[in-house]
Amino acid sequence: MFIAATIIVIIDQLTKRLAVWRFAEPSGDHIGIIPGFFELCLVYNEGAAWGILQKQRLVLITISALMLCFLVWKRREFINDGRFQAIAAGILAGGIAGNLVDRVLTGKVIDFFHFYWKTYDNSFPVFNIADSAICVGMFLLFLSQLLLGKKAKEAKDEVKKNEEVKDAEEACK
Repeated sequence: MFIAATIIVIIDQLTKRLAVWRFAEPSGDHIGIIPGFFELCLVYNEGAAWGILQKQRLVLITISALMLCFLVWKRREFINDGRFQAIAAGILAGGIAGNLVDRVLTGKVIDFFHFYWKTYDNSFPVFNIADSAICVGMFLLFLSQLLLGKKAKEAKDEVKKNEEVKDAEEACK
């Protein structure tokens, strides 16, 4: 979990520094990658996803710190089925930590990926590696609970069934 989180934070912070270096200030300048679909630009977000909780720095720092503490504290409870869940939790934690670093140091998150469809009227909010990691980590944890949670339940049911058989055999003696 911790290795995945560290890798995400490093990649996130490096790409954000590259965006700031390339664009210097949010000026509307952009680099078109796929015309009508994807570009790089620089946006400072003082809120959370889709701009909610604007200028609520302390609230966002507190929520992020609490979520990181929760992930570390409960990691053994929801990362009980192996490496896949540990990596997923690490990706999630790395995303949270990456944006937390920005909020603590500058009060705002640096975003630079911009997807849109033909015009800016059909635009997805600008985001960064940390935002992507949060979404991917949550999706992978959810997926693992669906897939691995079913296996864990089946294994627990099998153990319970074996215990019942053993109890019945002892009762018959």
